[in-house]
Amino acid sequence: MNQVQQPQTSPLSPSEVFSHLTVTSRRAISEELFEKLREAILSGALPEGYPFPNENELCKKLNIGRSTLREAYAPLETLHLITRTKTGTCVSKESDRRNAMNFDAIAQYTQPQNMIEYRRIVEVGVAQLAAQKAAREDIVELESIVAEMEKHGDDPETLTQLDFQFHSTLARITGNELLMISFNTIRIVYERFVKEQFGKNLLNTSLQDHRALIESLRANDSERAGKLMQEHLSHIEQVAK
Repeated sequence: MNQVQQPQTSPLSPSEVFSHLTVTSRRAISEELFEKLREAILSGALPEGYPFPNENELCKKLNIGRSTLREAYAPLETLHLITRTKTGTCVSKESDRRNAMNFDAIAQYTQPQNMIEYRRIVEVGVAQLAAQKAAREDIVELESIVAEMEKHGDDPETLTQLDFQFHSTLARITGNELLMISFNTIRIVYERFVKEQFGKNLLNTSLQDHRALIESLRANDSERAGKLMQEHLSHIEQVAK
């Protein structure tokens, strides 16, 4: 299949990023082009202020239409990675790219592996802290969510929303507003990823894991909660393979 490929042998100069950029497949060319350019910008291969090649020249080199190129540029602009004017396109200022308010936009375009790694790093700690702080009413709320999941076993859409509610409730129980905000900003990509896994018979395993987590919170057992969350995320990763 056609893919936009970029050699990985050694660091490229800005001009080489474009000279090595080729289209060899027809699979979602705009998406592949977006991903490669985003990687080049975030890695520093394309530095702040670097001007992109003329659109007509780049389209000719890649053998693509201008509409495809603009489809690739659109999310880059949304993420403030590039700036487009009448005179051309260039890499945005680093201060714009690193704006913390851009996190939710970046999360929408991230890869599944990034989601898995994020959850392993963040949610194990969330489970541990939630276990330290969980009150009786928190346990009741989590049990109610699991009960609703059991009722909607044949509805991946609703299951996905309830699964997010369960995990975001754990974040809320921690009482840490930074954890709550950061977790909610990944909701779109989280639900997209989890919905796919519920389509692969994740439900029974997920319910068992959730019930075990609830019991660890009921006992205020922080260490066990962390281990159970690690196991839960491993189960999800196994299903995703």
